[in-house]
Amino acid sequence: MDLNFLKVWQAGIFLLLWTAYGATYLLRKPLGVIKDDIQNDLQLSSVNLGWIDSAFLLPYAVVSLMFGHVGDKLGSRLTLSGGLIIAAAATMPMLFCQSYVPLLILLVISGAGQALCWPATCSLLSRWYSDESRNSIFGMFGTCCFVGGLAGTGLAVYLQALYGWRSVFLPPGSFVALIGLLVFFIGRLPEEVGITIPGRAADQASSSPSKSSSNGQASFLTIFRIPIVPEISIAMFCVKAVRYALMMWLPLYFLRSLGYSKVSAGLASTSFEVGGVVGSILTGMIVDRWMKGRAVLVSAIGIGGSALVLVIFMMTSSWGPIFHVAFLTLTGALNCGPDILLAGSVSADIGERAGGLALGVTSVVNGMGSLGTVLEGPMVSAAAAWFGWASMVPLMILLSCVGAVAAFRANSLQGKLSGMNIYIFSKNCCCLVNIASTISLSPMQELDIRPNVALTLLTVIVCCSYLRNTGTNNTFMRQVIVKAGIEMGYLLILLCIDRYNEKYNT
Repeated sequence: MDLNFLKVWQAGIFLLLWTAYGATYLLRKPLGVIKDDIQNDLQLSSVNLGWIDSAFLLPYAVVSLMFGHVGDKLGSRLTLSGGLIIAAAATMPMLFCQSYVPLLILLVISGAGQALCWPATCSLLSRWYSDESRNSIFGMFGTCCFVGGLAGTGLAVYLQALYGWRSVFLPPGSFVALIGLLVFFIGRLPEEVGITIPGRAADQASSSPSKSSSNGQASFLTIFRIPIVPEISIAMFCVKAVRYALMMWLPLYFLRSLGYSKVSAGLASTSFEVGGVVGSILTGMIVDRWMKGRAVLVSAIGIGGSALVLVIFMMTSSWGPIFHVAFLTLTGALNCGPDILLAGSVSADIGERAGGLALGVTSVVNGMGSLGTVLEGPMVSAAAAWFGWASMVPLMILLSCVGAVAAFRANSLQGKLSGMNIYIFSKNCCCLVNIASTISLSPMQELDIRPNVALTLLTVIVCCSYLRNTGTNNTFMRQVIVKAGIEMGYLLILLCIDRYNEKYNT
């Protein structure tokens, strides 16, 4: 086989799919830009305005969860091109919407169409690359989400300023429809053009055609019972919820909790997305070059690391904007890197090894992530209403802890947690407890106990989860848990004393 011929096809397919999925953000991002104009022009209440996001996100999540097997039956090329064309066909008529209900109906159709795109894109892209390079490729591919988002926002702002809010739908819709046609005619599988991809274990391990065809119609429950799919889905739910919560609510958090101006809050919040671009690329490279393809383990470490960085962000919240931007950039890298891997290469690999269910597994995992995007708004707003805006970051830490535990469990089920990794991880847990102990001994008037409680709780949760899931008798890990438990009790006593003094000495 001519390697140059293979590389040309790989580059062409990568560019086509990168453009295709990035283009879907040209359809999504304008909604955030033109909400004020929609509310004024259509005379909507704040509640009705909130349903605009739900009209898109709910069908996106439902279609991803319940109809992922349709993509396995139709094939990735037809599913992707069909999803793009359906979404574009629903977006362009929004130009003529004069009332609320037609706009909601078109958003429902657009969300359902776009739900088909990510699983089909992942399935088609994974078929063109070897197992050794897959994670690096998906890491680079993930940049299309962030570049597409920035392009969608910029285009919407430009069109809105020149021609009004209705003009933001037609140009992106026309472009996406054109890309959908290109995918239909060009987006071929390797075997359809007579190419065999070297180094793909799924090709040798795949089932017979008859079995694959049967499994291609598997239901949601059947797919969810595949080993480690539930754990990956839970991790994806938490990662997506944290990602979208920080993307959507950081400006308001900076404004109301940290005293930023509107312009400064908007600029500082973009640091998370900048970190996402860098993290998406680097995470895939790290998995393939230094971690021997252990994408689930790297994702678990990344999610847990994002929780730790958010704890440090809380501790240093009084240090000023430079530290805020630095820690949020690092949080974005640690959160968005696992996001792309879990929803992309990991899901596609699980589905292929299960017998032709790449689209189905990717749809279920991505659908669980979409549920996180639907529920993050109510969770953040409820936490802010009950405990104030300062509670937003602890909520993100809690979700990241749950996601890290789920990802570590998935990795342990794969049997890829080596003895050296256990030792290093145990040592790091012990260091975290020692850091929390040192900080907690500071004078009470200079101490915010909550970050220390969150840090120690993270240690306890992850260590207990490891022991429970592996069933091993790691004495050192048990000592870490005991020490962390004692530290947790000490911190809670200090917190109770602090609250008592606040209540009765003021």
